[in-house]
Parts: sequence; structure tokens; C-alpha cells
Amino acid sequence: MSEENRERLKSKEQQKNPGAALNNAWARAITGSPGNGCLVNVISVLIVLGIVLIIRACSQ
Repeated sequence: MSEENRERLKSKEQQKNPGAALNNAWARAITGSPGNGCLVNVISVLIVLGIVLIIRACSQ
């Protein structure tokens, strides 16, 4: 399956299931893989920042 076809299917699934965008962003944040969509990139950055803030709050 080509990368273009894979991205098209991901986009189609995200339109049907809004939770898929969060799952995709979570997976990209964990693996460090940049996304093509702006929303996925923003959510990935927010997830990483949230994890850092939680670790800092728990360590004090």
C-alpha cells in the first residue's frame, strides 16, 4: 500500500471517528514521527508538553 493511499485512508477514518485523530496524534507523539496534518502536529506537541508537565509536577 502506498503512503498516499495510507494517508487517504487515515483521513477518511478520522472524519468518521474524531477519536482516531487523538489516537493518531498519540502514536506519532510516542514514536516521534512527524505528521502531515497541522492538527496532528499540534496535538502531538500538546501531548508531549502535558507528559513533561505531569512528570515535573509529580517529581516535586
